Amino acid sequence: MKCPECEGPVISPSGPQGETVCQNCGLVTQKTKATQTYADWTPEWFSNWDQDDSDTLRQWLTILRTVSCQLNLPNFPYREEAARIIRTKRSQLFRSQRFGKNKREAVAALIHLVLKEYSEIRPLKEICQTLSLDPHLVYKYAWTMRTTLNFNGTFKPKDYLKEYGPKLATDTSHLQAAEQILTTLHKKISGNPASIAAGALHVVCKNNGTKISKDEIGKAFHISGRTVYSSSRRITKLVNCKNFKLTVNT
Repeated sequence: MKCPECEGPVISPSGPQGETVCQNCGLVTQKTKATQTYADWTPEWFSNWDQDDSDTLRQWLTILRTVSCQLNLPNFPYREEAARIIRTKRSQLFRSQRFGKNKREAVAALIHLVLKEYSEIRPLKEICQTLSLDPHLVYKYAWTMRTTLNFNGTFKPKDYLKEYGPKLATDTSHLQAAEQILTTLHKKISGNPASIAAGALHVVCKNNGTKISKDEIGKAFHISGRTVYSSSRRITKLVNCKNFKLTVNT
């Protein structure tokens, strides 16, 4: 919306009674009722307690606020979106005894899924390391929640390669070769997308004599060097399969 007088940006609310005014010339483009207060314009904080909230809901929200601070997450949109889901989907979440016994792990899994929804790459292993949680348990919870709560956000191996690959490989041809491998194998290999991307990069570096170890790649992709090695072996077998041809130009 632009100001009809000077076509400047319009801010709402900005006036002492919540009027819509132009940032440049100060023209009031829309008035509001005199009873309008600032509280009527504030965003809804789903993570705040309400007097009608149950003890279980308060526990979940308290853990969410604590975990969000430990992960250094901004209030908007990630924490408040997670809080909104907890409120709107509490019947499904609270029904699970597993979630109830391990609320911190459940909240960590939920945050991981919310970050994916916003295309914010943050590996589950990194989240678990920061919170000192068991990554295997959190991964199981995330898998269950993805189905139960109908989460659709997912990352592909290429996303992890583009995010973490440039930190290791300064030669763009290595990244292009790894991306070519991922493109060709995307229907032939499944699993953790971060480990697949790391394995593809490891294969390229190994074939070209680039001195980047599996541990260095694992550290960059927030996985173990052993996982990189296992993924690299799987990819190598597919690449060398008699019925499968792959041309990598580096």
